[in-house]
Amino acid sequence: MTDTFADYLLFADRVFKTYPDGDVHAVNGVTLGVREGEYVAITGPSGCGKSTLLNLLGALDRPDQGEVFFRGESLSKLRDLDRFRARQIGFVFQSFFLLPTLTARENVQVPMFEGPPLSARDRAKKADALLDLVGMGKRAKHRSAQLSVGERQRVALARALANDPVLLLADEPTGNLDSENAAKVLDLLTALQKTHKLALIVVTHSLDVAERADRVVKMKDGQVVEDSGADLVPTPDAAATG
Repeated sequence: MTDTFADYLLFADRVFKTYPDGDVHAVNGVTLGVREGEYVAITGPSGCGKSTLLNLLGALDRPDQGEVFFRGESLSKLRDLDRFRARQIGFVFQSFFLLPTLTARENVQVPMFEGPPLSARDRAKKADALLDLVGMGKRAKHRSAQLSVGERQRVALARALANDPVLLLADEPTGNLDSENAAKVLDLLTALQKTHKLALIVVTHSLDVAERADRVVKMKDGQVVEDSGADLVPTPDAAATG
């Protein structure tokens, strides 16, 4: 194996994260590489560390040990993680986190204030284009309370694309949806990943979600126990010696 972490869009090199009481390793020495445009599903039982790992990969949290690299640069060396997240990563969560006092159009614009400068007119125009992309153009003026659960998730997807990210992280994106809406959102998510050539990492319990991925990573007790793309990922020794 000649690849190193520099050959990956995102690479976690032996990362650990321990809960505050120090008794449980939520993430226990995980090494994981994700390439540009790759769709990776992270699966496993509740409490196995999936969401904690996603937070580390998305720079929402820092590992206690180990490093996460983005295009070969350690995230621990970045001075402004908020700016990095806003410009490189889109997030989709199970609970949507839409601001209830804002319209769908306004919710999609929120991340743009941390991205490259845009005029108010350009922000609104871009938000409308993204809402059209996810089939929500006619609901742009509606607040979240006026939207169905499936519609809220579509708005959340549009918001995740607001700053043209290269990486999309989704934590149980269909978890709060019925089977019909889950299938629609999954179709949309897969289509967006392909058309925008995004790297997509999805934490999921859903077999339907996992089956669509290029690669499935299974976790248990804070560790990766199975990786369908393991032969593509350098070992910790290879990553260290590169």
